Amino acid sequence: MKVSPENWLQVEPLLTAALGMDPSARAAWLTEIDGTHPQAAPILRRMVAMHERAEGSGELDTVPKLASRPGWGDAHAPGERVGPFELLSRLGRGGMGEVWLARQADGRVEREVALKLPAIQQHGDVWRERFRRERDILAKLSHPHIARLYDAGVSEEQGSRGQPYMAMEYVEGRSLTEHAAAGKLDIDARLALFRQVLTAVAHAHRHLVVHRDLKPANILVDTGGQVKLLDFGIAKLVDDGSTAPSAPALTQVGGRLMTLRYAAPEQVSDGTISTVTDVYALGVVLHELLTGVSPYRTVRDGKPFTESALLREEPALPSSLIAGGEATTERQQASPGALARKLSGDLDAIVLKALRRDPADRYATVDQFDEDIARYLARRPVKARAGTWRYLAGRFVARHTLPIVTAAAVVLTLAAGLVMVEQQRRVAVAEKARAEKHFASVRKLANTFMFDVHDKVAKLAGTLEVRELLMNTSLQYLDSLSAEAANDPALAAELATAYRKVANIQGEPGDNNLGRLGDSIRNYEKSAQLFDSLGDYGKGDLRLQRSKLRVRYSIARHYAQAKDPRWHANMETALAIGEHCAGLPNSTSLDKFFLFGLYAEKALQLSLESGQTPEVGALLERAVSGIEALYQRLPDDRVVAEGVVQIYQRASFVYGGTSSTPESLVKAIAIERKAIALATQLEETRKPDSPNYLDYVRNGLISLGGFLVGTGKFDEGEALLKKALDMTLTALRAEPNNQDLAARALNGIHNLTMAAFDAKKYEGAVAYARQAFTLYAGMSAESRKIVYHRDYMATIYGWFGLSLLELDRPTAGLSVRRGRLEEACKALATSVNYIEEKRVEKLGALSDPRRIQPGAGLTRCRAALAALPAS
Repeated sequence: MKVSPENWLQVEPLLTAALGMDPSARAAWLTEIDGTHPQAAPILRRMVAMHERAEGSGELDTVPKLASRPGWGDAHAPGERVGPFELLSRLGRGGMGEVWLARQADGRVEREVALKLPAIQQHGDVWRERFRRERDILAKLSHPHIARLYDAGVSEEQGSRGQPYMAMEYVEGRSLTEHAAAGKLDIDARLALFRQVLTAVAHAHRHLVVHRDLKPANILVDTGGQVKLLDFGIAKLVDDGSTAPSAPALTQVGGRLMTLRYAAPEQVSDGTISTVTDVYALGVVLHELLTGVSPYRTVRDGKPFTESALLREEPALPSSLIAGGEATTERQQASPGALARKLSGDLDAIVLKALRRDPADRYATVDQFDEDIARYLARRPVKARAGTWRYLAGRFVARHTLPIVTAAAVVLTLAAGLVMVEQQRRVAVAEKARAEKHFASVRKLANTFMFDVHDKVAKLAGTLEVRELLMNTSLQYLDSLSAEAANDPALAAELATAYRKVANIQGEPGDNNLGRLGDSIRNYEKSAQLFDSLGDYGKGDLRLQRSKLRVRYSIARHYAQAKDPRWHANMETALAIGEHCAGLPNSTSLDKFFLFGLYAEKALQLSLESGQTPEVGALLERAVSGIEALYQRLPDDRVVAEGVVQIYQRASFVYGGTSSTPESLVKAIAIERKAIALATQLEETRKPDSPNYLDYVRNGLISLGGFLVGTGKFDEGEALLKKALDMTLTALRAEPNNQDLAARALNGIHNLTMAAFDAKKYEGAVAYARQAFTLYAGMSAESRKIVYHRDYMATIYGWFGLSLLELDRPTAGLSVRRGRLEEACKALATSVNYIEEKRVEKLGALSDPRRIQPGAGLTRCRAALAALPAS
């Protein structure tokens, strides 16, 4: 059965949800899918049927086993317990120890892992240090294309006592190059895979980690076509002082800890190891991915590749190897001539820029590498092309100094005799005038799209994708001009604004967006860098300063949402710009309201970290009193009125949040009621062409309903939550890709499930939870990984499992009871799993630990299941 990539993006999360259910519940759920996801339903049904047949036949009971090297003794055996894991089968062995497929056997979580068991007793402190470093580095990284660290420790089990272990995500798949060859992927498909690698490495670099051993064997592609980056065993923390005494020993164990044919020159010449070291290795990997062979002749000839060869030999152009017959094209969907033509030019330039001998001449960051590939795929000029030929000419001159000097003298003599005639001068002047006119026209068109057209369309509901098209078009126009006006600060400001608006649509926190959070933060960062490059330019330009402020504010919210401490610095920068804007002579009420909003947002984020501290209270008081005083002076200013609603809603979230008390909940209810009343008034009196205020009404009803449930007013709270959910789902049906609306709906269902469970309406809690499972499965992969959304699902799975447990009746049939209890146990185990992942990833406690104890529920559930008669 063939599934297109577009269909797979929709089907994959639904399939994951379906396979996680009890078979008896799965059938009813699939019936609901016919209505909610009509296009995906037929494919999903076939996939589920295939899975059920495979389960029934036993095809899924084993996994392929890798052959062991001869001559090894068996250090461990299947069935052995190491920490909380039971060994199933050995996956491989190496100089550092063994890797096993293992099952977590302590009852907390049901999953299989790749379990690393280092042979530390054979290698002593040096290998212990390497193992510790890999564990600490992986604990810092959380990315869909980096194999996840689940657990690490030292076994206390009989027979394996003292054995260190590290439990990693188990990835079934092939290496990057094997996957591409087996699938005969074309160039664009290979580049798309490689860009997944780049996003993973860029994530590591942002956490100050240099991999230092990137190669196809450490880059697997799983059965779903997703890349997973492995083996950070010799990675370097850029700021960890690893040039201290332990570092040389680490480098010398068994020779240099790297694979020489993928190493950068500085790794063997005592140069500085930095993020551009990984850029070089990625260049070698890309060369092999595109051609199937190494860029080095020594390797292609099958000779030993030495350090001197690495320092001496120049990498070959990818296209030259295809054209010269040194690379095979059997595993590509193109003839040698067509493939050579496709590689020639841009791709040759991109690969060679990554493989520059001098680190300063390579791509400065992996993000720049990725951007150039994106430019190539979009048929736009690549940055690598501009300097490639100067670089090659420089290398040529260095090798042939005397002939070049002689030739240059001849050329200069000839040039001196060629005097430009008046006609040529006139032609040049005319060409320049035409170019300047074209430049101005394109720039004006881009700004028309970016401000006039986009801002009018933005007022209409259901236009996210149209807005993204408009902004991407503007960005392409402006980008095409940027190289021609590198020293034009006004153009840089326009580019920065375009990047900001694209980022808003892709994933602005708290606003309607497409849920592409990775793309969004990258574009926000690009915008911020461009604004920062302006220095004091535009210091008094209110429009420019507002745009600069909103970029920093959005970056702060992105990082706060990800529990990344970098939100603090970005919030302080935003506050400084906000105070500057509010103090400009031409500032308006909008600037005052936005400054008060920043105080409220900072208070909200600090409360999520530390509770309702005095600092939080002071910030909130400053925000609320400031906006109320402004509203009293300007009661007819709708911008200020909207500011009142926003700040009230942030304040209610602080008062009614995870650290709330009965007194603060009462305060939260009162201020949220005021916010809803004002938002409703604004909506009822708005002009047809102005933005609507329904988002504020919906969000307010969701919050208020949750607060009321928290104070025991279940019926009133449930009624408000249902009303809000109906409004949100109606909006979501009109704009199904709007991830902010999906998140709001998930929040509403979360509160409804809580209300039903607390009121002991267990059938209702089960029904709401099933609705949440369907909604969550349809959200984008990046949205599903947001910490708060995972919090919601942890509690929803918990309430679902506990409700099923409460609904268990001895009078029910045995098969019904068994199915219900099995589903309850699975849900509670999933809830525990979410909480455990948060602990390992150091993301803090569950948002509302008072309301759920899934671990205790899981123990009860398993006991009830075990007590059932056998038949």
